[in-house]
Amino acid sequence: MMKKTYLYFIALTIHSPAYALEFVPGDYEMLPPDKSIVLTYFQATESHKMYSDHRRVAGNNKFHSEATLLRYIYGYRPTPFLSIEPQLIVPWVKANTEADATPLGDSSGVGDIILGLPFKYRLNTDHGDIFSIAPYLYVPTGHYQSDQAVNIGANYWRYLLQAAYIHHFSDQWSLDTGADVSWVSTNHHYGRSHDNQTQTPKYEYQLYLRYNLDPATQLGFGGGWIKGAGDIVNHRSLEDKVDTRYLRLSAAHFFTSAFQAELSLGRDLTVEQGFKQNSFLSIRLGYLF
Repeated sequence: MMKKTYLYFIALTIHSPAYALEFVPGDYEMLPPDKSIVLTYFQATESHKMYSDHRRVAGNNKFHSEATLLRYIYGYRPTPFLSIEPQLIVPWVKANTEADATPLGDSSGVGDIILGLPFKYRLNTDHGDIFSIAPYLYVPTGHYQSDQAVNIGANYWRYLLQAAYIHHFSDQWSLDTGADVSWVSTNHHYGRSHDNQTQTPKYEYQLYLRYNLDPATQLGFGGGWIKGAGDIVNHRSLEDKVDTRYLRLSAAHFFTSAFQAELSLGRDLTVEQGFKQNSFLSIRLGYLF
């Protein structure tokens, strides 16, 4: 019982993979005017280690997740230099703990739906750099059980603001950077006692170098850093802020003018709190119409 309680308080609540709003190189390029794109993501992660205060937790603590995300984006171009792209993300997630982490439980179902409204500006630079500001809203629609540590939904609203900049060095080389900050409302049903839970702001920074082999094919390399998101329960900090650095490799190709496939691979480099991803796999299929 003591081990289960200990694991419960150090484990990160597992939300959908879109909880950390990662983008892949090229995501903040403008969509063609008055076009829509439907994206389907298939993602899987494997974790064999758990950390607390940057120290590995003793035991064989394993975690596995699988997710399917459906995303719809519409590109509205009121002027040649501005694209407004409302979007909807619906995730379905299956999360399983194994070995010594089994007391944390398993969960599956629809995750928190995400609504977004990026504004993308094409700047008057030599190769048309892009600056974007994008508000997102996470709606607490996901499956949540207060008496278990692993959950698909968060049971609170999350408000996220992401800014991105793409610098085109040439037609072949680009640098994609992005930073975001998010805040949450209060979860009034946290834990077995239905306590009040909120979080400190969560910050994320991403940086990718992108190379276009040809107009249809691109490669990307980079990573990101997530920090903050410390839980506060009944006005008392649990001292569980995250500090995670991760690595990503990606390749994308348009097989036709409308159909694109993208593959991303990665892993966590360092983890302060929670499970450390040994592997991350994402396959994304997109159709432009």
